[in-house]
Amino acid sequence: MAFHNDAIQRFNNELYDGIFTEENIVSKHKAIVLDGMKLYGYFLEKNKTSYFMISACLEDMPFKVTEEKEMDYKGEVFNLIAGVKSINIPAEKRMSFADLVDIMPAFSHTKPMHFTLYKILAIAGYCDRINARISTDAGFGKDSVVGIIQQLVDSTVNIYGATFAKLEYSLINKLMILNEMGNLKAEEKISMQEFLLATGAYFNTYTKRTRKTATTQEQYDISRLSLLIFYNLPEYYVGKAQEYFDQIFTKAVIHRFIPFVFEGRLTTKFEKVVDIDKIMKDNEPTYKNVIATLNHFRQNPVGDIAYTIPDAIFFPETLKRYERTFNVILKYVAEYAPTQEAFNSLSVELYECYKNYEGLITKEKEML
Repeated sequence: MAFHNDAIQRFNNELYDGIFTEENIVSKHKAIVLDGMKLYGYFLEKNKTSYFMISACLEDMPFKVTEEKEMDYKGEVFNLIAGVKSINIPAEKRMSFADLVDIMPAFSHTKPMHFTLYKILAIAGYCDRINARISTDAGFGKDSVVGIIQQLVDSTVNIYGATFAKLEYSLINKLMILNEMGNLKAEEKISMQEFLLATGAYFNTYTKRTRKTATTQEQYDISRLSLLIFYNLPEYYVGKAQEYFDQIFTKAVIHRFIPFVFEGRLTTKFEKVVDIDKIMKDNEPTYKNVIATLNHFRQNPVGDIAYTIPDAIFFPETLKRYERTFNVILKYVAEYAPTQEAFNSLSVELYECYKNYEGLITKEKEML
């Protein structure tokens, strides 16, 4: 039970407590005046607390704060970072991509190929850039995989019941998951639609609808942001006072996020673990190897697809954004597959997971 949630959370608390990376920067280069002295630097945010660091600290990132002092500037209260200790977070290929996928996590599943494909997709979302929708039955294990990524590399956010304020607050992350958006208010649907149109079109920047403050940016670099949208199978929402993605947004948005239906359920028993500290300590080397390897692939994304794409996989001109995301995922399927034959099997199954969603939507429309 190496990847039990409690054990990984304990490891996360110890590893990342107080660590700041460039992802914590939430402003452009600023000049502020404190105690009559002009300081040049950046505002940062961590755990809903604002900080200001002088420009020289940028060279020491990632770092832990060794000294700080509460200050204020133009009505904004923050902690001035007065001392730091540089921290080394490695980016090394300590295991193969196949081993990385298989271990994250190595849970039992009633549909192991679908679970493997989903794990590849989720890891590709952290390492590269994709826009996709994932629809499954309850118990598939969507959250367990992205939860592991979130806790190990600390650059992923999984937003339940997304509001637009939560979304904009989380734009500094590398991988964003929007989980169940059926309860959006009318005004938030408009804002969300504009955001999804921008990210789904693979724009490189996003401008906030609200004005910037001293501690937040007005424009965000989203050139490496992946966006995954999670919800249950469409049949779950029929007859309930809740909409699913295709009912909420226009076709322009729908055609930017390729859908996949993954089947099956986790069968691993998640009984309470007695000695969390022992599990964490026993598996600490594994956690560190996973982090280093994830960071390696993040810094060195997989290049071209290593195998020939089967003829069965085809997207019309009207769905070229689907094809773009699908081909990014295929790069990582190819990195996982040991042979052309294995790649054919996995890639065609992934394509069927996409095509099966179209069948579900047609079925639900006929029921209405």
